[in-house]
Amino acid sequence: METNNSNTSLGTTSLAGSCSGERYWFAFLFSSIATFVIGVFAILLWRCGALIYKRGPTIRHRSGRLVSNSDKQDTSYSFDPMHERNWATIIKEYAAKLISGQQTPGKILVIAVVVLSLASLVIYFYDVSTQPIESCQLWTESPMQQVDLAFNIFFLFYFFLRFVAAQDKLRFWCLDIHSWVDFFTIPPSFTAIVLGRNWIGMRFFRIARILNIPDILQFLHILRSSNTIRLTRMLCLLFTVWLSAAGFVHLVENSGDFFQNYSNSQPITYFQCVYFLIVTMSTVGYGDYHLRTTIGQCFIIFFITGGLALFARAIPELAEMLSNKKKYAGQYRLENGKKFVLVCGHITFTSMENFLKDFLHEDRVSSDSFYDADVLIVDKKHSVDFEFQALLKRHFTRVRYFDATVMDPVDLERVKLKRTEAVLILANKDAIDPDGEDASNIMRVISIKNYHSETKIIVQLLQYHNKMHLMNIPAWNNNTDEAVCIAELKLGLIAESCLNPGFSTMIANIFAMRSDSEVAGKLTEKGTPDRSIWLQQYLRGASLEMYTETLSNYFVHDLKNFSEAARFCLVELDILLFAIEVCEENGQRRLAINPDRTSKYFRIAKRTRGFFLAGSSEEASRARYYCRHCHHKEKPESVHKCIHYRIEDSSNSSKTRREMSRPRSESSAAIHAIPITHQAPKPFCFDTTGMFYWCSTQTLEQQTIDIRVKCELSHHVICCIFAEESSPVIGLRSFVMPLRASNFDENELKPIVFIGNCVFLKKEWRHICNFPKVYLVDGSPNDRATLRAVNIHLCDMCVILSSSASHHDQRQDRYLTDKAAILCSLNIKAMSFDTECTTSDRRFGTSIPLITELKNDTNVVFLDQDDDDDPSIDLYMTQPFACGTSFAISVLDSLMSATYFNENALTILRALITGGATPELEKILAEGAGMTQGSSSKEVLNNRRRPRVVLLPVENIIIEEINNPKQNSSIIMNTFWDDNPTYGDLFVNLLIHRDWLCLGLYRLRDHGDTETIPQSTKRVVICSPPRTLPLYKTDLVYVIQQFQPKYNPPLTIPPESIKSNDNTIQSDLVPEAVNSMVQMPYTVVTRMTPTMMHDININNKDKT
Repeated sequence: METNNSNTSLGTTSLAGSCSGERYWFAFLFSSIATFVIGVFAILLWRCGALIYKRGPTIRHRSGRLVSNSDKQDTSYSFDPMHERNWATIIKEYAAKLISGQQTPGKILVIAVVVLSLASLVIYFYDVSTQPIESCQLWTESPMQQVDLAFNIFFLFYFFLRFVAAQDKLRFWCLDIHSWVDFFTIPPSFTAIVLGRNWIGMRFFRIARILNIPDILQFLHILRSSNTIRLTRMLCLLFTVWLSAAGFVHLVENSGDFFQNYSNSQPITYFQCVYFLIVTMSTVGYGDYHLRTTIGQCFIIFFITGGLALFARAIPELAEMLSNKKKYAGQYRLENGKKFVLVCGHITFTSMENFLKDFLHEDRVSSDSFYDADVLIVDKKHSVDFEFQALLKRHFTRVRYFDATVMDPVDLERVKLKRTEAVLILANKDAIDPDGEDASNIMRVISIKNYHSETKIIVQLLQYHNKMHLMNIPAWNNNTDEAVCIAELKLGLIAESCLNPGFSTMIANIFAMRSDSEVAGKLTEKGTPDRSIWLQQYLRGASLEMYTETLSNYFVHDLKNFSEAARFCLVELDILLFAIEVCEENGQRRLAINPDRTSKYFRIAKRTRGFFLAGSSEEASRARYYCRHCHHKEKPESVHKCIHYRIEDSSNSSKTRREMSRPRSESSAAIHAIPITHQAPKPFCFDTTGMFYWCSTQTLEQQTIDIRVKCELSHHVICCIFAEESSPVIGLRSFVMPLRASNFDENELKPIVFIGNCVFLKKEWRHICNFPKVYLVDGSPNDRATLRAVNIHLCDMCVILSSSASHHDQRQDRYLTDKAAILCSLNIKAMSFDTECTTSDRRFGTSIPLITELKNDTNVVFLDQDDDDDPSIDLYMTQPFACGTSFAISVLDSLMSATYFNENALTILRALITGGATPELEKILAEGAGMTQGSSSKEVLNNRRRPRVVLLPVENIIIEEINNPKQNSSIIMNTFWDDNPTYGDLFVNLLIHRDWLCLGLYRLRDHGDTETIPQSTKRVVICSPPRTLPLYKTDLVYVIQQFQPKYNPPLTIPPESIKSNDNTIQSDLVPEAVNSMVQMPYTVVTRMTPTMMHDININNKDKT
């Protein structure tokens, strides 16, 4: 900007030459001020008059003039606004409706005001760029002035309506910003007509009408969310302050100071004023423009104070809102043929990292189009932290985040809920209030089902008893929807590990996705020292996952039965077949785990799908593509689709999994309602479903062990519970049920002893009071005297559990959440039993089998002080987890993905670990009455014949075969160990001759390592090892066997004939009738209570 100005420039920017040097700007300004002052005086005068008029009747009444009662009533009625609505009130109400935009005329009026205000601003911008501040021109000769006058007449009418509708007229006149806009814009337009000249003056105040734009956009339903409304208001406020201040600076700088005879004015355009103010507000201050007038300099002092604060607050806020709006708002654009799932619930960086790691695993993505599904994360967050944003960027091609909630139907429409494959609802496993967390997830289910009842839902629940609320939802479908109960599966896995140590590790690794390349990378990081041979064998099994494939025609026509199919898969294809799913004539699919020759599903039929343990989906597909013509004597790696592969045979497998109803296992399908007959309660019998042992209700006092009395317990299970009186229930019924499954003989039931707070155990007792051989001890699990009293050195397993609320005081430090469990574990290992033990076994606490539940994975390094585990490695690579002595709840995160990709995952898992819990049983438990006694009918007893997992010593199996040459003497000969047997030899012989399916080995960690002295007694889990792996006498083997119950007197169960689905082949395999005696219980328990006397067994040799 030039600092020196000529008279010519002054005349052309401030005052027109036709005005003869006379300025009348004060007249225009005086008209505005006079209008304001007169209005204030008129309002005050009106209030004084109204006050005097209203008080007049009261004064006259007090003067003593006699007034009748009817006159008093009429007088009071005339001044009661509730009884009389005069014309002024009616006009006021109508004016209020107009300006509020409640009706269509009002909306049109409000929109017209904003539109005309913007049009008036356009005229203002045109005038400031083409005319001086003050010009002498008749309004009849200026079209722009005429149009502006018409606008002001309309604004005057609108001002009158607002004034009439105002409740407080004085407040409206003095403090309303739009009133001041009208004071400085409407009166000067009429003054211009009287004086015959025009003054641009304060017309820039019309910019304040921009503040009404958000209201207009809400009327038109353009702005709906609070975030967009807030963003629009902030932008309008910023532009109003900025452009209005620019108009004032343009006025005073082009006019100059009146007290200096306008000598310090300078020509400056409106755009230059806008530029100057934005540079000033942003604190840049280039200095290329500056103010010369005193009035302008005084104004800028106050403007910087307020404008800078507004700018500093608005810009970061606007940037944040615009960034969030651009990234996480809007709608999901659905591509044709693209599948997607919604994930909601407890959304954090840790939970989503674990979920995406398993859901988007390379083994899933590379399999087929079914697994190629996008992930839409739906969560309502105030802000997305940088760690979570980095996670979204790593998976930006497959993962989208939406700032939304499934409780809002508008948000559900945004994310296209009706087109989704499934909705996965995650739970907060560290929640202090598990019931409250479950209630939140159940409400999400209700909202989704109300919006679209056909949506498939997989929801995580923390407590088993909350599953009953899902059954109350009318749209809940037991065939398609799934509830993954954390307590049920966690405690079920731990309970199964009490019977078969290390089994929880095997199951957790099977349902987690890990590729061979990932395992190889871990071995490289870990290094390969001599003593890590066990790690290589363990990680090879940890890389196996469960897959489902349709069996080729070779299995149907050549192999025919399950045993031959399983043998062929291991020997020829290097994969493990452990279950099949058969399609029956009615279209319903049945699941059978290791069916033996007594099962009608033993023969392989058409359209049978197999469940495999394999390293990848490509390996599992060998069973689908195998052809005897093309792949005979070929290596497993060369088995691919050939020309003989017929598409029609696999049409069912290519079918979308969502179209198939959830199958049930063979045992659960046979369960139906059994009428309960009134009969005398037996010490041990079965419940109504025949799935679990049952006894009459036992009181808490009867089953409480007094530690002051000598108690002889052996081969029992001890459960140490850390919980306070106010802690939420753990759900111990899920722990007891697998240990009381009916597919065990009575002598195989291990007594269960719970040690913990008696008040807390009382809350759990009503759910477990009908299970036999369950006892309580009121005491601390850290008290060594209590542990010695229950013979911990003679137990088969000791489990350490903790309730959610027992660690909530330390929830800020996640490393201290497991302090009680870790201290208890170390306390037990430090104990010695020199006086209690008569042999060298179990003299020290380190030999006691332990399973410790951890809330935090990283705390596993504190369990075994002699291990060399790196704190930074994953949980599954640590020795405690590999040995099955620790269990972390995080291993269940992969179940959500496994349930989505394989609808039979939970069915198989429940059949293996929960002892056969069925939907029928869940309905019974949902009533709250608990388990009841069932009948002894053949239908109920037949339900005991179902598969189970057992851990057997390999050497004992061999000795048993040698000692019983009459039974399957061809299985294993005396020369078995002389031929250097392998795992494949054991697998084939047990499968073909006994119908036992081997799952893996439980091997000594240091076996075969001659350099390690002394060798450790720890064992590691090896899942489905290679068939060429050498077998040792010290190995233990996991096998799936069909339980054959024994009865006394003998009970003959009619066998079912085996036939294929096409009814063309009738098998002559008929199971033999079960006719054997029940053996006496094995466990010795001594205690002077009637109920515990059933557990006492005195050895005949000791009697003599």
